[in-house]
Amino acid sequence: MTPIFPDPDINLAPGTTPEIPLPKGWSALTLQTILHVIALARIVILNAGNWPTGCDELQLRVENDRLRAENNMLQREIAIKDARFARLDPKKRPHYQPSERLEILAIRTMRGWSTAQVAKRFQVTVQTIVNWIRGVVNNNETIQMPERVNRYPDFVRYIVQQLKSFCPMLGRYKIADILARAGLHLSASTVKRIVDEPPMEPTNAVEPTSPSTSPTVQAWYPNHVWSVDLTVVPSTDGFWVPWSPNALAQVHPYSWYVMVVIDHYSRRIMGFDVFEQQPTAEDVGSALERISKENNTKPKHLVSDQGTQFVANEFREWCNEKDVKQRFGAISKHGSIAVTERVILTYKDGCTRRILVPVSRSEMIRETQLFFEWYNSHRPHMSLNGKTPNEVYFHRHAANANPKRNTLVLKNCFMFISF
Repeated sequence: MTPIFPDPDINLAPGTTPEIPLPKGWSALTLQTILHVIALARIVILNAGNWPTGCDELQLRVENDRLRAENNMLQREIAIKDARFARLDPKKRPHYQPSERLEILAIRTMRGWSTAQVAKRFQVTVQTIVNWIRGVVNNNETIQMPERVNRYPDFVRYIVQQLKSFCPMLGRYKIADILARAGLHLSASTVKRIVDEPPMEPTNAVEPTSPSTSPTVQAWYPNHVWSVDLTVVPSTDGFWVPWSPNALAQVHPYSWYVMVVIDHYSRRIMGFDVFEQQPTAEDVGSALERISKENNTKPKHLVSDQGTQFVANEFREWCNEKDVKQRFGAISKHGSIAVTERVILTYKDGCTRRILVPVSRSEMIRETQLFFEWYNSHRPHMSLNGKTPNEVYFHRHAANANPKRNTLVLKNCFMFISF
């Protein structure tokens, strides 16, 4: 590359270019330069699109490029906002208003998204979307219109504005025809008047909360509150098969039913049992009787879900006989049996999904017992300030409360482990 204005006083080797000295303090101007370049590019694009009238093809190309650029910028803007929102803890994220939830479901309907897709787009869980859909079906307070619709014209106005918003290419005659096929007859002039009206703004009403059906039981000491839950552990990776009904029966040898009992105060696993098929109320009562005898104690309260085993009369009679107050976790409420469910998830992630699940019941009990012994003795918990369940349950000195070791002791420990 030959310089445009070579200096006759500088002798350059063939194929080389002179070094251009950078201005003093150029690094401090880098960020400003980026913004200036973008601004200049924007001006160039605006000037390039200023074609004279009559060039219809060029005008369409310019408009197409402009819309593509606008789409890219909007996607980038949304991505930045989503990234900021994702850095928040899920529990600290603000909830969507009931009217916003309806709007999200409307967008999902127009897009044809699956439940997982809409949950990922709006950074909520799949179960949250399922609950919103149930709210639409059941017509409860969790899903509402932007305004409370007490008159028929309000409903009509909302539908017309939604159609125009999601399908801007539809004209007033086409919208009137679509509504007429649904039994709602409007004139084209009425549709135009509604479209020209300001859109219905969402209200700032506080999200409704449903009162709790029963008071929450909080554990204040060991054996105050126990919780029990059942889970299915497949012998393989899943139950799907290519023939109808596309699932194996959840019985042995295809799966195990594992019952886990947790002490809420210490998070200690008090006991477990393994069943070849879904246990009955008598089976659950017998397992709890054995676990109580092994620990030489019983709980004051027992929390469970509303499974068939726990609501049966036989199980209620067992609780009354042992003077145990039975409690049920609230449906779709966080914290009801979340402690047990979290332990079961840890059990599956750390044990059954890392080994070949045994087909023999004795081997299955042995593998489960080894994992739960490690869980109680060696796994620290954030909710227990780094203590293990056994340290809290038996009031032992916590290992994380020991004084800091000096460098020499750590070095000796490292050398011992190396040998």
